[in-house]
Amino acid sequence: MFGYQRVKTLTGWLVFAFATIVYFMSAESTGSLWDCGEFISGADKLMVVHPPGAPLFLLIGRLFTWVAGMIAGASAKAFAVNMLSGMCTALAGMFVCWTTMIFGRLALLGRDEQPDTVHTWLLAGIGAIAGLSTTFITSNWFSAVEGEVYAMSTMFTFLTL
Repeated sequence: MFGYQRVKTLTGWLVFAFATIVYFMSAESTGSLWDCGEFISGADKLMVVHPPGAPLFLLIGRLFTWVAGMIAGASAKAFAVNMLSGMCTALAGMFVCWTTMIFGRLALLGRDEQPDTVHTWLLAGIGAIAGLSTTFITSNWFSAVEGEVYAMSTMFTFLTL
C-alpha cells in the first residue's frame, strides 16, 4: 500500500506539522528576559547584536518580522521571531525522525534489503518517537518558544547529520 520512502517522508512531515502547531500555541508573544529582546529588535531593524551576532538568524528573522508586520502589524513581530525558533526546532525534529529511520533500516535490514510492511511501520514509529522526543526535550523546548539562536543552530546541526 505505502512504500518505505513514502512512509518515511510522511512521518517526518507529520512530526514537523505537529511540533509546529504545538510551538505556535505555546510561543511567547513578547520578548523574554534573556537576549531575546535584543535578537527580536535586531532582526526587526537589522541591527548588530552582541557577538557573535548570528547574522543568518537576523536575516531570516527580518523576513519573519516583515511578513508579520504586513499581516498583523508591529505587535506581532516578537511572536514572529519566536515562531522562527519554533519552526527551526520543528525542522530539527523532522531531520532526527528521518535520520533515525535511515539508521534503523540499516541496523535492522542492512543496505540492500527493502523493508516489508511491518518493518516500514515499525521504523516509522521509531522515527516519530525520536523526532518528537527531540522536539520536546527540555533544552530544545526553551530554545524553541523564544527568539534565540540556539534553535536554528540545533536545526543546522541535525541537517548536517
